[in-house]
Amino acid sequence: MQEADIRIGLEAGGRIESVVIVARRDEAGGVEHVPYLLPSWRRGYIAIGLFRGDGVRTYRDLTRLVRFVRDDFGFHGPIALHEEDCPRLAKLRSLFDGAAPGSTVPPEQPQPPQLEETGPGTSDL
Repeated sequence: MQEADIRIGLEAGGRIESVVIVARRDEAGGVEHVPYLLPSWRRGYIAIGLFRGDGVRTYRDLTRLVRFVRDDFGFHGPIALHEEDCPRLAKLRSLFDGAAPGSTVPPEQPQPPQLEETGPGTSDL
């Protein structure tokens, strides 16, 4: 899903219900952050697609990403931050099943649980 599609959904009265950010380490030892959004008008989490081509948008600056989600999408709830290898991500399978642009979450896929507690590999922003 592109950023423009998200903005259209928000303008039509939708809202972002949950945000999970996954921190991925790259080959150079840097960190890229991938936001996964749960829009009210679509089932399952989605990642923001690249403007051109396949793939998802990543952010190196976590502060800028949080500001973007809060200011541009109006989300003011808790934001969970997970390392890519965090075992709790296994509970959120829909993050990866259908979260990439152009794919869908199967109808039998349950909604992921809300992330209310923090533990190793997680943080609430």
